[in-house]
Amino acid sequence: MGPRAPQETPTLERRTAPMQQRARDRIDRVLAATEFLLANTSVDTITTSTIAAEANVPVSSIYRYFPNVFAIYKELFETRVAQLHTRIAEILENPRFTSWRERHLEVMLALRKTLNEDPAYRPLFHLMLTTRELRIVKEQANAQIAAYLAARWERGLDGFHGGAPLAVARMATEIFTSFETLTSGEAQSDWTDRLFTEATVALERYLSAYLEDRAAA
Repeated sequence: MGPRAPQETPTLERRTAPMQQRARDRIDRVLAATEFLLANTSVDTITTSTIAAEANVPVSSIYRYFPNVFAIYKELFETRVAQLHTRIAEILENPRFTSWRERHLEVMLALRKTLNEDPAYRPLFHLMLTTRELRIVKEQANAQIAAYLAARWERGLDGFHGGAPLAVARMATEIFTSFETLTSGEAQSDWTDRLFTEATVALERYLSAYLEDRAAA
């Protein structure tokens, strides 16, 4: 038997952008239905058919805009990532915080709040980790955070010193998201609380080698 042909990665992009309000409303219903199913059922049971039934739309309506269920997950995840990135930027640019340690803790708390208050986020993030087609989406999200941090540190903010900003930012991002990675398949518990504490300590200790406690410039 010859070598197995490489599997093609299915497209994750929308087929077309909705022009009419009716179409946009239908897409919103599809996204909301998927969120509900993620929060209340096993991801193994979610298909375009179950999403269509929950959204009360024909399956053909889903395929008109989304080539597959992975494209729906991608859109939901990217929306959440954009919201989290906006919150991170607000924290890092807020002059109320006078040291990188304060900002670091506030960023970690923002991540924890997202995980604890959004019931669809944990299963969605777990899909990003465990699904071949979606793993690149998570990697791109991490790269975006790292690029933002690196640009900040290249300007000397947070008292950055002694390292390559992008390399440090990439490592810091991996530590930052380790809490998501370790708890994505679990409900909130004393154990996840302990892991959050450990991730917070690990990130602070790592960054302490490169950042100084002083007000941002």
